[in-house]
Amino acid sequence: MYQEERLYEILNILREKTVLSNKEIMETFNISRDTARRDIVRLVEEGVAIRTHGGIAVPSIRTEIKDYKSRLSINSEEKIKLGKYAAKYVSTNQVCFFDVSTTIEALCQCVEDDISIYTHSLDNMEILAEKNCDVHLLGGKLQRKNRFLYGSGTINQIEDIHFDIAFLGAAAISEDGIYVVDFEDSYIKRKVAERSTFVCVIADSEKFFNSSTFKAISFDRIDLLITTKEPPENIEKRMKDSGTVIEIV
Repeated sequence: MYQEERLYEILNILREKTVLSNKEIMETFNISRDTARRDIVRLVEEGVAIRTHGGIAVPSIRTEIKDYKSRLSINSEEKIKLGKYAAKYVSTNQVCFFDVSTTIEALCQCVEDDISIYTHSLDNMEILAEKNCDVHLLGGKLQRKNRFLYGSGTINQIEDIHFDIAFLGAAAISEDGIYVVDFEDSYIKRKVAERSTFVCVIADSEKFFNSSTFKAISFDRIDLLITTKEPPENIEKRMKDSGTVIEIV
């Protein structure tokens, strides 16, 4: 098993148990103590787990993020505005990734070009099915609450694709990058960013004041942030230092 696959399975177990010891990781995956230690270091560095005495744990949730369906009606005008603005970055013959996000769902409403779109979002797929686009739904296990597909199969599919541009959402934006509620979501975003030439995050300004659990990607992975207001000074500085362009709608 490759490390990426093993890390994903560790997070799956961690989601159910919340705490996992070094010994449990070693026994579950039949790996050495050094390999388990390297896996733990990687998960901690990526912000998806925290160290405990003898293992790792799920970071505590600081701010409750509403589930996907309940977010649809929040700031809908801003989302439509962001979606329309982001659509100008979509060009004919591009291969694109559209993330699970109510704002990116608004982007789906705006695209008309002959493009190839990959998504793991059921709601994106429903909208794009009515468009003149080449649409691909990435398979996997259904995350019912937020209506997206995930799992090792999803990750393996992403690893075989190169995206010209990826449009990603966020639950929160902090000084060190973007955060989301589900570790499955964070893992998919991270993998997509690795496989993309250009990464565009679309998020309203409320996200600067949210907190969430799982770090998805750092600013050095983000080429462009499209948002509705200037970020707080500390976040804006970190983004600009990382080379992220900020565009205000």
